[in-house]
Amino acid sequence: MLRPALRNILIFFFVKYFLFYVFLMFKNKDYTFIEINSLRNFEDLFYYLWVFLFLPVVCCLIFSAPIYFAFKIKNEIYFGLLMGAIFIGEYFLYTYYASQSDLTNGVYNGIISVLLFALLFYKKIKLLFSKHRG
Repeated sequence: MLRPALRNILIFFFVKYFLFYVFLMFKNKDYTFIEINSLRNFEDLFYYLWVFLFLPVVCCLIFSAPIYFAFKIKNEIYFGLLMGAIFIGEYFLYTYYASQSDLTNGVYNGIISVLLFALLFYKKIKLLFSKHRG
């Protein structure tokens, strides 16, 4: 089975969190993340990068290998179960570290995850499901 490159999985996480942060900016009407001109020194830049990149990097470290190996699974049911477990795990990770007061943000994050995952890995998923049907 043709697996996606690890690079594509890492790109998935960074694009997903970028889209999610943009969504949250509009949802909360808080545009702090795009006010880069307010960064005055290295400490401000470090704090900005820490806040912006913490979750994508943690998710890359925790979930990249399981996603990569999920594409090795030849059974579409097991693939779906593993991917579901990964998305649920990411929901709990996100809500624990970033949004304990508003659990719906984790749901929005999960929806964006599933949609972007299906969009970026459509051909690989389709190949997995079609290989075993016909």
